[in-house]
Amino acid sequence: MQKIIDYTMKRIELLVGVLFITLFLLNILKISLRYFWGISWLWVPDFSRLVFIWAIFLGTSVLYARREHLKMDFFVNKMKKSTWGKLSLLIDLCLAIFLFILIIEGFKVSIIRMRIPFDMWNIPTGYAYAAVPVCSAIMFVTTISKLSNDFIKRRRIWKI
Repeated sequence: MQKIIDYTMKRIELLVGVLFITLFLLNILKISLRYFWGISWLWVPDFSRLVFIWAIFLGTSVLYARREHLKMDFFVNKMKKSTWGKLSLLIDLCLAIFLFILIIEGFKVSIIRMRIPFDMWNIPTGYAYAAVPVCSAIMFVTTISKLSNDFIKRRRIWKI
């Protein structure tokens, strides 16, 4: 399971890089066209918003899967290792429940937003909102994989 997650994260990381480069180049082009030729493409802000949202949410999924996200470890460093191990399981379990709810509610919001177009595009804003349930699902699978690995590790320690 971890190999599949690692492979998927590498592909998503590549996609995030492409999205950020696209966002950067598109905004450079927008600024250049407006400054030098007085041309303004009205669809660029909406497209930039869509690309930015997906890049941020996908990037967050990759960081979470790799455990490279921002952590507050002040209290963790002051705990016993056994206490932190139990608390970590509880936190991951609560996170899995939260992500599951976010997946369901995110799809509901995305479906509602499919009736509302972007300002200058005739494309539904639901495509931007779909980043929430999709990336929540990625993080949910990652969390479940971590939980199952932790339970397997603890089973060996406890000899169950």
